[in-house]
Amino acid sequence: MNRFKGQTAVVTGGATGIGFATARSFAIEGASVVIAGRDEERGAAAVAAIKGIGADVRFLRTDVADDAQVEALARCAAGDRGRIDIWFNNAGTEGTLGELEDVDDTVATEVIDINFKGVYSGIRHAARYMASGGTIINNASFVGTAVPVPIAVAYGGTKAAVVSMTEAAAEALAERNIGVFAVCPYIVDTPMVDRITGGEGLEARAEFAAGFAPSGQLTRPEEVADLVIDLCDGANTAASGDALLIDANNTVDRKSTRLNSSHTDISRMPSSA
Repeated sequence: MNRFKGQTAVVTGGATGIGFATARSFAIEGASVVIAGRDEERGAAAVAAIKGIGADVRFLRTDVADDAQVEALARCAAGDRGRIDIWFNNAGTEGTLGELEDVDDTVATEVIDINFKGVYSGIRHAARYMASGGTIINNASFVGTAVPVPIAVAYGGTKAAVVSMTEAAAEALAERNIGVFAVCPYIVDTPMVDRITGGEGLEARAEFAAGFAPSGQLTRPEEVADLVIDLCDGANTAASGDALLIDANNTVDRKSTRLNSSHTDISRMPSSA
């Protein structure tokens, strides 16, 4: 408990799924948490749920596709302290999945603006408020990094770009003691996966996971939150710039694109949330 007491953590897309689980974990560990998202009603519900555990949390309406809004988010989150300690670029969209020629430019642009530009803006503006060090985590995916998925070309392309940005930003920010990491979940039990499977319930989500995840199982959002938390406090000893694949049962593999090698099992982490 209180691993992040006195620190400020920003979680984009923090009202549901992985973002909510991570925001809650940061709050439990003593951080002041800023949840960002587009849906004010869901944001208010998330804040109420986390405040129920006696935590310091607030919601700032933010569309990460708009760089000016991300800049304002960073400025407001930094507040009187003038700094941000942790920033989780979690917000993302799957767009429309389907045959390549059926996904039009409007959909592709939205996916790029949120999944690529949103992360780029987050890295840029978070770093301004990390003069004495900090941690930036980017949410990528197994799609486009470990497995090519033909019905998700635009989505996979943006997630591969997130891994590339993570590596480059880690090098760029190393002298400022800012660690930058990517997490690449397999199939997580979230509203996104529910949408992809047509809202047909847990059985459909589990069947989807069986077709893609090495474990054949759904990963819980809390398991991804565990990894993010452990990267931020150094309990996970990955190097800045690493991209980590996470599957069910807290199985974490390193995806080393810099070495052009296949991922290698580096740890099996106990749950900490």
